[in-house]
Amino acid sequence: MVLAEDHPGTLYYAVLNIAPLPPESVAPVPASGRARGVRRLLAVVGALSALLVVLHWGARKAITSALAYAPNSERIGARPGSLRLPAELRQRGAFTLEVAVGPPNATLESWVVAPRGTQSKGTIVLLHGVRTDKRSLIGVGEALSDAGYRAVLVDLRGHGESSGRFLTYGEVEAKDVSSVLDALEARGTQLGCIGAYGFSYGGSVAVELGARDRRIGTVVAVAPFSTVRGVLADYRDKYLPPPLSSLPDAWFQGAIDDAAGLAAFDPDRSAPLVAAAHSSANLLLIHGTNDTQVPPRHSQALFDAARGNARLLTLRAADHATIPLDATGVVRQATVAWFDRWFERSPACTVRTPEGLFAR
Repeated sequence: MVLAEDHPGTLYYAVLNIAPLPPESVAPVPASGRARGVRRLLAVVGALSALLVVLHWGARKAITSALAYAPNSERIGARPGSLRLPAELRQRGAFTLEVAVGPPNATLESWVVAPRGTQSKGTIVLLHGVRTDKRSLIGVGEALSDAGYRAVLVDLRGHGESSGRFLTYGEVEAKDVSSVLDALEARGTQLGCIGAYGFSYGGSVAVELGARDRRIGTVVAVAPFSTVRGVLADYRDKYLPPPLSSLPDAWFQGAIDDAAGLAAFDPDRSAPLVAAAHSSANLLLIHGTNDTQVPPRHSQALFDAARGNARLLTLRAADHATIPLDATGVVRQATVAWFDRWFERSPACTVRTPEGLFAR
């Protein structure tokens, strides 16, 4: 209501006029008409309430599914050979490795690229981003092979040629990668010192792996996230259209809890931020200053939490799309230099390979 001044000493309502009309001007409303009006109002309110409930649970279910299900969630079994081993890797003596992992049961497909030369400096596992596959790692794999490292390009569970239904944001994926290393050792491969490289989702898995598997002495994480809840909130703000982007944070965090329950992981305990604080691995973090998908504060948080030797390299003007393309080669150069720095300090890292052959 707005009170307005009519003339000195008199006030009237501008919105609701409460002065009674003359009795003869008030038309009586039949009781049956009033009842019909009430019923119509209740029907409208009920329909709107039902619509809100449908929108609430429909949106909640859609977001939960997007967070929990892997790209290959509908696939039964792995599909080895569906991604052709590139000719440039075959020329380096690369081969495909299939490993059963779990629980939950899945099969991982990897490309193992041999080191150039007659000595191996060590073994590096390479981990891709979410909803991509090991083909995105070929450039880094070749650079590591040229530098004398065995590169193992892994399709994480539910991606590429690998089977697996759910995403667990590092909790199960880190265990899977350890199983891949176990399988290589079971083949008689002398792995030497072992490191991990990963981009985005794979970078966060690499940080988790460095804390969980004591064989991993050195990690390079490019544009990783520090916490599941934090990065998914970033995704919400960047990608969800209104009105979903303006939903209360508690509602969105509830969807994350639903996804965690569906995929059986703990979004708080299994966080790279927690892993970094408990890992003794030498950690190099690389992040673009213009990354709005996984903002650079994630790497800063990991750097601040790191217990071991850590370094943060920020690339001016690089974002989440350009940094893996590495047009200038700075990511590959920094990656090789970081592994060289720590692996060359240990004579145990170097393993001779058969003369003229690539070790498998």
